[in-house]
Amino acid sequence: MDETTHHLSPKVLDRVHVLRFSNPMLVDWDSIEAEISHVTEDPEIKLGLTPHDIGLRAEYPPFDRRNDAASFLAGLAREHLDPLGVEFGMRAVRQSLGYLAAAELTGIEPDKALDNVVRQKILPKIALDTSRPTSDGRKRRDVLVSLREALAERLGPPEAARGEGNSVGDLDRLITLADGSNKVANFWMR
Repeated sequence: MDETTHHLSPKVLDRVHVLRFSNPMLVDWDSIEAEISHVTEDPEIKLGLTPHDIGLRAEYPPFDRRNDAASFLAGLAREHLDPLGVEFGMRAVRQSLGYLAAAELTGIEPDKALDNVVRQKILPKIALDTSRPTSDGRKRRDVLVSLREALAERLGPPEAARGEGNSVGDLDRLITLADGSNKVANFWMR
């Protein structure tokens, strides 16, 4: 997202996983070269993927409220997202459960995978005026802070991610930017 693009619609955000990349001009190229300097030209290393490599499209897993991740995501939607006016419904929860199942097969730790879901499917939907109250009279900023606390309790503080960040740190950044930007919390703001 930059000044030449339009915001993604809620319909699109509901169906995709958003990946955020930093500006390539700000990258430490020396460290990248050092990291890959030991890689040799091995014809067995695939540099591209075919549709077959990705696998077949499957139905989303069913929603089971006894599933820990489903319960956690539904709780976030009920307690935090809905009061903020952020839609995170059954399709999004079921898609997230599919992601979590696929992540487990690839060896991604469950809490890291859950953090990815929050970073890729929930936080990109946040674009709101924190000075306006919720329908039950709470301040939206307070609801964002309680969302942050719920995430930190489950996923750990920002430092827990060992250099790559996590959703708690992303939410901290979003809240700080909102406090200094006319109370507008927007995931896409820099």
